Amino acid sequence: MVTKLENYKNIVDRELGKIFVSLKKEIRKGNLPDILYQAMHYSVFNGGKRIRPILCLASYNACCLNTNNQQPRTILPFACGIEFIHTFSLIQDDLPSMDNDDLRRGKLSLHRAFDLPRPFLYKRIGLGSRPGLSSEYKSAKGRGEAIALLSADALFALAFELFTEAQIDDTKKNRAIAELARICGPTGLVAGQVLDIMKQKQEIRSKKQELINKLKTAELIAGSMKIGAIVAGTKENIVCKLEKAGTYLGLLFQTTDDIIDKNQKPKAKNQKFQGEKYAEQAKKIFSTLGVKFDWFILFTDYLQKRKV
Repeated sequence: MVTKLENYKNIVDRELGKIFVSLKKEIRKGNLPDILYQAMHYSVFNGGKRIRPILCLASYNACCLNTNNQQPRTILPFACGIEFIHTFSLIQDDLPSMDNDDLRRGKLSLHRAFDLPRPFLYKRIGLGSRPGLSSEYKSAKGRGEAIALLSADALFALAFELFTEAQIDDTKKNRAIAELARICGPTGLVAGQVLDIMKQKQEIRSKKQELINKLKTAELIAGSMKIGAIVAGTKENIVCKLEKAGTYLGLLFQTTDDIIDKNQKPKAKNQKFQGEKYAEQAKKIFSTLGVKFDWFILFTDYLQKRKV
């Protein structure tokens, strides 16, 4: 299971690297401010586990009827775009107007990293001392929040640009794009974020917290698997089952995150029990889909037992 996980991650990382090589050419043409490129790069390559694109690739591969006919070019634009959407959501989640977090994955959150005096900026994010960029970084000092917000916007737009470039028929492409737009929109990710910031520090009922976790986390994870199935052209009943199982996976992922979070220790026992229920429900669905989906059962165990 771990080997396959690493292989998928390597595929995604290589493709993301190629995208940023192409973006760098736009800097030379004068179309892309270097600081915007650096901010986008910093966030995308900030230690992400690539869970969502991995699940997208795994779902696509499992749903392909003939494994010899698998064409990564048909699914990779969606896998990478989904990672950009996820990164976009994290950048915004960290902003002072949202969760106001200084750190992300043990490093400075984007708006903090790009709000530091230039020498500290170079040291923290490894840009190196490049005198040719000094005036741009001096101008950006104190504008870290603006740079972060615009970088998130750029990644979100780039994701949908990638989706349109997928080499699949228009019916599948349009359905996949519409699905991702719904997941991100006013009844999905945005709704979850609004509910999250409105709760402030008040104690909320577990059902409402589950809804927030579903909208903010689980739906994009479920959607990643659903997109893989749609692009592969599998049967509709399998698409629906993968979406349902993916929702349980997403809720499990968020629950284990909350258990790992030191601030959640008083609730850990109840959350562990809830996580076990989500894992059981996900594995039950995967077990009905045949041996090609056995990897997802192992992956569910991996999510449940993770420590970081």
